[in-house]
This record gives sequence, structure tokens and C-alpha cells, in this order.
Amino acid sequence: MISIIIPVLHEAKILDQTLSRLQPQLKDHELIIVDGGSKDDTLLIAKKYGQVISCERGRARQLNTGAAAATGEILLFLHADVWVEPGAIKSIEAAISMGYVGGAFKQRIDGIHFLYRLIERGANFRARRLRVFYGDGGIFIRRSHFYQIGGFPDIPIMEEMGFSRKLRQLGKTTLVEPRIHISPRRWEENGIIRTTLNNWLITLLYFLGISPSYLVKLYRQIR
Repeated sequence: MISIIIPVLHEAKILDQTLSRLQPQLKDHELIIVDGGSKDDTLLIAKKYGQVISCERGRARQLNTGAAAATGEILLFLHADVWVEPGAIKSIEAAISMGYVGGAFKQRIDGIHFLYRLIERGANFRARRLRVFYGDGGIFIRRSHFYQIGGFPDIPIMEEMGFSRKLRQLGKTTLVEPRIHISPRRWEENGIIRTTLNNWLITLLYFLGISPSYLVKLYRQIR
């Protein structure tokens, strides 16, 4: 069984669409939605589809809380604004059975602008060659391996980076298909070029050793 874990916070506008697309693939799998204190209708929507847990706000904490409640042998972490194509769950099972310790999906941004295609290529190259996975790519891992590496580091931003580093130390990772589709809302709100450059800046500063506590403040300022 796969436990699908989705951290949410004020996601009423998009959550119903996301979960309704996911539902046909659930079958005997487990869905856990971890709320960080939403004040809108997020909880009401989430309860229609799966188990709902509340915890302190913070993506890493929400992800780890969901993992602690999971009973599946494999964990899949998704964002609230993504959806996976039919067959995605089976592709995870196949990858794990082939000996991969974890991985993510090839990405598709649901927008028509040509710059989205360039962003997708860059993200897929990063995941495939550098083996660095972001949360919007749908990270999956065996539950035993998740605890072996200590889960997501409890930091306010870039928690996927440290997680990816420890994951690839365990063994081979992979990028699977069918694709994961990402909402273009972040790029539409603040501009494609500005949002992409801001993301690159935060990533670069993280690799240069800048504290995540400072990075999250910077991230909020430049959004």
C-alpha cells in the first residue's frame, strides 16, 4: 500500500479539484491530508476524500506528521496544487520493485506559455541528473528508508534539498512517468520570469550555505 501525504494551508480554491483527480487512483491506497491551520474551507473539502490531521504550520513538520500516521510501505508526498496522470501510482510500485530507493515524477506545468516548457526541462534535468527533487515533483520513498534518513529536516524552507541529499546516499533514485501536472498559479501571480529567477536565487543561496531562517524571510519579501 502507498500512503499519499498532502500538506495544506488555505487551499480551498484548488484542493477539491486536486483530490477529485487523485481519487480514481487511490483504490486500496491511503490518503492523508495534513492541515497547518487553515481558516477557509480546506478542512471541509479534505474530509470528503481522506484522513485529515492537524499540526503546527510548516511544510516539513506537516510532511513528517503525515508520515508518522501513515501505514503504507511506500510514502508519496504531493503538493495541494498538483495532479498525477493515470497510472502514476503503478509507476511508483514498479520503480520500488526494481530496486530504486525513491524518486519523483517528470513534470508538466499546466500553462501554454513557451517559458513553461523551458522550466519543465530544467526541472526534469535537475531531478534526473543531479538527483535533487522538489516537492512539486511528487517525492516517493519506502517508509523504512524515510525513517532511516530521519525524515524531512525541520527547517522553514528548502527542506527537500537536504532530504534529496540523504535519499541519494541510500541508493539509486529515478524519475518516473506518467507525469505530474503543476498548477501555474505561482508564475501567474508574480510573473513567470520573476518567479523563476527568485526560485533560482533562493536555491543558489541555500547551496552557498545561507541559513534557511534568513532565506524564508527573503522568500517572503521577494514573492
